[in-house]
Amino acid sequence: MIDKMIKKSLLLSFFLLSLPAGAQLTVENDSVQNAAYNSSVQLSEVIVTSRAKNMQSGGLGNIRINPRLMKISPSFFGERDIVKTLQFLPGVSSGMEGSSQLNIRGGTNDQTLYLLDDVPVYNQSHAFGFFSIFNADAISNVELYKGGIPTQYGGKLSGIVAVSLKDGDYKKHHTSVSLGLLAGTLASDGFIIKDKLSYNIAGRRSFVDLLYNGVATMNGKENNLLFGLCFYDVNGKFSWKINDRNHLSWQVYNGLDDLYVGHKKKEKRNKLIEKFGFGWTTFMTSLKYTSQLKSNLLYSNTIYYTTLDNFNYHSSKKRESFQTKEKEENGTSSLLNESGVKFSFEHYVSEKNKLFYGLEGSHQKFSPDYVYGIRNNKRTSYHAENLYLDRFSGYINDEFNHRRLFLNAGIRASLYDNSLYKRTVVEPRIKVNYCLNEKNKFMMAFDRMYQPVHTVNEMNYSARTDYWIPYRENKLPKSSQISLGWKNYPASSLTLSIEAYYKMMTNLLLIRNLEYYIDYHTDFETGKGTSKGIELMAEYVKDKFTVWTSYTLSKSDRTFGSGVYPFKYDAPHNINVFGNYLLSKREKTESSVSVNMMYQTGYPYFIPNIVYPSPGLPPDQIDFAETYRIIEVDYIPNGPNIRLCDYFRTDLNYTFGKKLKRGGITWQLSLMNATGRNNPYAVYHQDGKYKALVMIPFLPSLSFKRTF
Repeated sequence: MIDKMIKKSLLLSFFLLSLPAGAQLTVENDSVQNAAYNSSVQLSEVIVTSRAKNMQSGGLGNIRINPRLMKISPSFFGERDIVKTLQFLPGVSSGMEGSSQLNIRGGTNDQTLYLLDDVPVYNQSHAFGFFSIFNADAISNVELYKGGIPTQYGGKLSGIVAVSLKDGDYKKHHTSVSLGLLAGTLASDGFIIKDKLSYNIAGRRSFVDLLYNGVATMNGKENNLLFGLCFYDVNGKFSWKINDRNHLSWQVYNGLDDLYVGHKKKEKRNKLIEKFGFGWTTFMTSLKYTSQLKSNLLYSNTIYYTTLDNFNYHSSKKRESFQTKEKEENGTSSLLNESGVKFSFEHYVSEKNKLFYGLEGSHQKFSPDYVYGIRNNKRTSYHAENLYLDRFSGYINDEFNHRRLFLNAGIRASLYDNSLYKRTVVEPRIKVNYCLNEKNKFMMAFDRMYQPVHTVNEMNYSARTDYWIPYRENKLPKSSQISLGWKNYPASSLTLSIEAYYKMMTNLLLIRNLEYYIDYHTDFETGKGTSKGIELMAEYVKDKFTVWTSYTLSKSDRTFGSGVYPFKYDAPHNINVFGNYLLSKREKTESSVSVNMMYQTGYPYFIPNIVYPSPGLPPDQIDFAETYRIIEVDYIPNGPNIRLCDYFRTDLNYTFGKKLKRGGITWQLSLMNATGRNNPYAVYHQDGKYKALVMIPFLPSLSFKRTF
């Protein structure tokens, strides 16, 4: 194996030496270049450049995103977000406008597996959906799987989003400061021990609440309104090159989201602060060890811990004098804790054959109804019975590559134990690529997936946070998907592709009443769903111009009982266009413009078609009723009865960068919804009329980044 690698390196060297002085070699894709070597040639300067595409196809249903794309794409409130970029890909839906969800091929967001350096993520949202937790300054690459899913991934029905954190630079130090309209980011990476130990740290914090409450405090009034849309996150990764064959890394993430309202009241020497709020905290950490056991065998071991706490609270702080303080807080939480371990191997059997195999195990603890109280630093708590889930999985797949044929076939087997039922499932996977000729490739894939956990907000359009619970039935939700595809390369700068899929989902869960479901295992239904579609995509990359466009024709539905209705994010027609043009590139400055355009059919929606008179409120609630005018009650039907208006949005962006003596600066000006279209986020009934709530109007944003 080593001899063959040396021979390949020598062939490449001979080819480079045969080029004339000052020649430039541009590599656009994986390719092989053959050239005769003249032994009399003298060594001269050769420049090797790579024209890296913003998106790279890894086969049927698999797309790898270059983080560079976020630097030239329109930003949302000045924040660069990889999830917003993924939402523009065919077969992927964002859900309601402004959301950071990824609903893949007719699936829900909780059916998408999110991984951060192989650690499961159970809430990927910041600011209740406006941003994701993935900090653009901390990640190295992102892979999306819609089909052809490798056997090392399991536990979800619809798709995979694998985010990788970058290692710190082992030779230099880098620092950057970024400011947007809502948040600021500080990032730094470099070496602790040169060529041995590196770090990469990125922290982000919103400052809307700081500005608002700071101004409110300065106005001098005795009673001030408190308001906060607060979030922060911290990413850290430390990498250690033990030697040429062994590598150890430790990563940690901590984040908080908190939306609160309250007031601050001053009376003489007394001060009272009262707050009502809700949100969530996320914490993840992992230790990963990789080793080159042999020249053809790579071993990896990951130990991880991840937790999610959804909470709401009411707190009050009272200071009667400088010596006397009282603090009281009451709240509820929904907790999820998971610890796990992964062992994986990559075995290069031959040039044509590669094996992947491994084992995984995890333990999950759920506390869906945790109630607590704090008074004078004394904490009391009560919670319903905890729920548990243990998982054990093993997988193997064989990757075979011979001439025009690429075959990847494997199987994943898992044992799930929720202390009530034990379920063993087998998930076969297969992916086939066949190159008809140099410009045409045919692709096929089949995926079987099971999911042992789910959220309980399936029928809710509000911004409430998700509550995770394990399965409590004797059957697990299951999906079976078959995909067909064709890819064409008519020119070196143009790629065309078409993919068709059909997915059947069974044993889906619809919870009508969460309390009854958890306590008595009642008030729920099981059903099925189907999703089918055709995805067309074209990507053109040449010189200063980059553009891709996609069209998706799809249909998704759900069946519960005798009712069949469209999936809540069913959009039969979806068109996305992205374009970027490099205006100028000089020695020290560079500027570009880009545009995102999206059109899709309006989503199915629930509106009240029957209105009842209000039964009234108790006498002590009369003031409340008068304030909120509760004079009628709306009846919401069980299934969608309308479609929202078709959705259309155009986002524009201008990016300007300048190199300085040390580092550089980047300005980014974006216009969200540049055409000012009123896309409905929700519809509500008021004063006998139906009115629409618009989430994103014409919205300019500005961001600044300074690197050192």
